[in-house]
Formats: sequence, C-alpha cells, structure tokens
Amino acid sequence: MKHCHFCGGELHEQLTTFVHEENGQVWVVRNVPAFVCSQCGEKEYTQETTHSLLNFLKQPPQPAEILHVPAYDMAS
Repeated sequence: MKHCHFCGGELHEQLTTFVHEENGQVWVVRNVPAFVCSQCGEKEYTQETTHSLLNFLKQPPQPAEILHVPAYDMAS
C-alpha cells in the first residue's frame, strides 16, 4: 500500500479532476487517474500521467464543456 508523503495516510487509486493555471488561463481536466490520500486528500500522479497531462495541455482538443466559475481575490 502506498502512503501520503504529507500526512502518512493511505493512497487509493481513483479518477480525479486536475486543475492547472498558466498565463491567466485555467485548465480543468476530468477523469485523470491519481493516487488520492484518504486522510488529507492530497493527489499524487504517476510520471506517465504527468507526462500525458503536460502533452495534453500543449494542444488540448475542443473542450467537452465551458465552465463559468467565480474567481475571488483575497488581497482585496
């Protein structure tokens, strides 16, 4: 069994949502395989999954849907 590097909890493989922000754009990729900590919720990705995500984000296909998400600023 794999354990979380942060809290020591057990990691379980499941599909998650990956969120990435770059140059003012936010990318949401659903159904990404990850190991998720049952205690703190931290996500760990394999090297293969990380490589696939980085390649995917270079030239993403048409989005499955467009999300309208509120953005908040804690500095104000």
